Amino acid sequence: MAEELLKSIKQLSKERGISPDIFYSAIEEALITVADKYFDHGADIQVEINKDRGDIQVYCTKLVVKEVEDPLLEISWKEALRYDSKAREGDEINIYLPGETLGRVAAQTARQIIMHKVFKAEQQRIYSKYLPLTGTLQSGEVSRVEKNNVIISLDVGEAILPPKELSPKDLFKRGDMVKFYIKRVFPEGKGPLILGSRYMNDFVAELIKMEVPEVAEGIVKIYGISREPGVKTKVAVYSIDKTVDPVGAIVGMNGNRVLSITKELRGERIDVIAWNNSPERFIASALTPGETIRVKIVDPGENRAEVTVTDDSLSAAIGKKGINIKLASKLTKWNIQLTNRMENKSNYTQKKL
Repeated sequence: MAEELLKSIKQLSKERGISPDIFYSAIEEALITVADKYFDHGADIQVEINKDRGDIQVYCTKLVVKEVEDPLLEISWKEALRYDSKAREGDEINIYLPGETLGRVAAQTARQIIMHKVFKAEQQRIYSKYLPLTGTLQSGEVSRVEKNNVIISLDVGEAILPPKELSPKDLFKRGDMVKFYIKRVFPEGKGPLILGSRYMNDFVAELIKMEVPEVAEGIVKIYGISREPGVKTKVAVYSIDKTVDPVGAIVGMNGNRVLSITKELRGERIDVIAWNNSPERFIASALTPGETIRVKIVDPGENRAEVTVTDDSLSAAIGKKGINIKLASKLTKWNIQLTNRMENKSNYTQKKL
């Protein structure tokens, strides 16, 4: 039994990446539970485990007395002779749990306790590893899809991407490699402890940081992101180095950088815009691909602006189902009212969301 115990602990410890002490602690707890049923309830039970040989001894210590007043701590001389033929009054003797009881009952009881402790230890390991990584980009392989929840295998543990944290274009199957943003790490739970997201603006920001060294190094800054997942994203950027073009840095040579991001977003279009501290210029840029003629600040207090665009770019400025002006308003935080040169009245108004 000793040899098998040591072998099992070493194997499980290696497989699960958990300290052997966790297993020994679980075994000790299990043996105390078993012994408490064998000895008088409440007795002072001791467990000794030789971690070199795997030997286990479970016993309680009692004082040999003439008349027993506390059966939990004392034993009569005649009774003590059953366990130690040399026992005398005043001696302390150890009463050991029989080997057959130890082997038969303890193994069954220990299994549940050990598995519970291992489960808790694994959860703590996952929590300790990934909590500091909250807010970062990670990747893993899809192990399964359960009720539209995408479960991703990681080096340690699993991450879950619920449907609400996925883009409409995110369709994954088992074996796919997936990048995701760690939104939250839970200390415990029945399922995966890591909540991932591909829906949040932060996911796009981290993708940009991964693809663009200037962003990772802090030379180019992301002012803001507005996004309609699966449809379109607008990113406003600026540079703290006048020699670095922020838009060019994001787009990359021949558009290779922004194309990599678009590919990861399953074809979602990305507009990269230069941020400007002039509201007029910033609003004009944000409405791309619409061609702006004039931006008039109507009410600074309410952040309302009237924008005149060319006749042939009015539809582009609005966008399909109003998505372009909606994202421009989110990005600039201005309520944008569109007009064109042919009309004096408003054609389209998008309130700030």
